[in-house]
Amino acid sequence: MSDNNVQRCLACGAPLDAPVQGGKVKCKFCGGINIVHAHEKKKGDDIVCPECGAANPKNALHCGRCGIKLEFICPKCAALNSYGTVYCVQCGVDIQAEIKLQQEEEQRQQEEGRRTQEEIRQLFEEEKKKQKKQGHKQLMTLVVVIVILVLMSFVFYVNTNYSPAAKSTKTAMMGQTVTAEVAAYRVLFYDDFSDITSGWATSSPGEKNVFIGYENGGFRIHPAANMDARSYIGKVFPEDVRIEVQATRVGGPDDINAFGIFCRLDTSSYYYFVIASNGLAAIIKKSDDTSEIISSGDGNWSPAPSIYPGDATNDIRADCIGDTLALYVNGTQVVTATDDTFTGGGVGLEAGTFGTGGTDILFDNFTVYGP
Repeated sequence: MSDNNVQRCLACGAPLDAPVQGGKVKCKFCGGINIVHAHEKKKGDDIVCPECGAANPKNALHCGRCGIKLEFICPKCAALNSYGTVYCVQCGVDIQAEIKLQQEEEQRQQEEGRRTQEEIRQLFEEEKKKQKKQGHKQLMTLVVVIVILVLMSFVFYVNTNYSPAAKSTKTAMMGQTVTAEVAAYRVLFYDDFSDITSGWATSSPGEKNVFIGYENGGFRIHPAANMDARSYIGKVFPEDVRIEVQATRVGGPDDINAFGIFCRLDTSSYYYFVIASNGLAAIIKKSDDTSEIISSGDGNWSPAPSIYPGDATNDIRADCIGDTLALYVNGTQVVTATDDTFTGGGVGLEAGTFGTGGTDILFDNFTVYGP
């Protein structure tokens, strides 16, 4: 590539303000992420860092000045590639073309979601108007229906949790044999964070460079550099729970962050189900001041191609079932672990940052299921 003027966004065709050293460039017009080759990528056999422009040896894995990785994950197969790579070294896919396809699919899904939300909103508004017109008679009918539903739910709960059939039936789940009661889990707790007094722990007003609290209809965690920040709801849950939440990156780097769910909290010990925007995932066992990745044999993070990069919203699910722990991202199981050190306890949200800093995550629709 000769200069900035001829480099354009793959998604919308708009000109990109690309730095000389290349790297990831966000389109100012449509927000699409593009991988741009360096104009003067090499100085002799050196690799120019896409973050700070420093020259590094051609076999360097990290920049000697700013410390970032001089590689990125293939959007299709999760193989590691050096910056400036056109075709993936493992699967051979055209990286720019694959990114464009994934962006188009993400935009399509988001548009379908927006249309569905608008249809639900319209139906809700129409139902509200009907209820107002029907007056007291409709209200009494609604009360009767609610009472019937409550009684039916109670009967269903008793039959599901205490009948011999419910206790003896077995089903396969996450490669382990667990009771069929898992499939009939009920909602123990739900919060869409619309009520800022719902009880989540928040940061102190004077706490420097840290924000933990309600914001924009969700719950935001924005820690300082080299810090893990977490929040929890003041409730204790049984040993077996399934937790779900939606997480959106609203700021900070898209390849140096960590965020997710934790369960079985007891003071400072818990299991942490964490993902990163660069496509990695792990289950971490935290106890006092120690942290151990227990979802891989080598103690490293694992590739998780189902993670949406950039500012996309990821659906995160954590299963704490007996001694079996499993992390799901956007409906796909990405890592598992087996450990029985911690039992029932608190649940919550966590986000971490590193030397670069800037991690900023907005959580929404936090749900806890249990027996």
